[in-house]
Amino acid sequence: MRPRSLACVAGAILWAGGAASPAQADLPDDMAAVRSATAAFHSTAAVEQHGYALLVDTAKIACIDQPGKGGMGVHWANPALVADKRIDATSPEALVYAAGPDGTLTLAAVEYVVAQADWDGAHPAPPTLFGQPFSVTTAPNRYGLPAFYSLHAWVWKPNPAGQYAMWNPDVRCPAPAAPPVTVTPQPPPAVAPCGRRTPC
Repeated sequence: MRPRSLACVAGAILWAGGAASPAQADLPDDMAAVRSATAAFHSTAAVEQHGYALLVDTAKIACIDQPGKGGMGVHWANPALVADKRIDATSPEALVYAAGPDGTLTLAAVEYVVAQADWDGAHPAPPTLFGQPFSVTTAPNRYGLPAFYSLHAWVWKPNPAGQYAMWNPDVRCPAPAAPPVTVTPQPPPAVAPCGRRTPC
């Protein structure tokens, strides 16, 4: 699957106005239901079949982390779910995968996302889910997106910082590969010809 930038995918599609009206986000805290709804998505091939696409930021980085805080991981987002302006505990807008040392991706969390303008235009207060307030990512941001609300729920991987924390100190992104080193052969030093001042 070819990575697509968040600015391109989300800016052009995800934040497009949907026909459905925004719905109240407060739902019962039912992690079992969330796990059941996302159990089929341990394979990234499966999520692509359900409308999710790999996202990268404006620097083409797929694995998102924050020095000193930990990481989120690699995101697959569903444009249709973000565009519908609704928040449904069993239909997360994004699925988040933690990268292992060998690059293997493991389903770790789900993320709920709604554009701030869409939500604020229909609700008197910011969204909450499972009794947790959403975080606000203002614009401009590294994703090239309008301001948005988001909430992570670490339903498949424990998070020492808290089940709903944005960053997980146990999630790390692989270090970027070092660029190849090019060695340019140097010509041998010139040797002066034999003569009266240069003995052979």
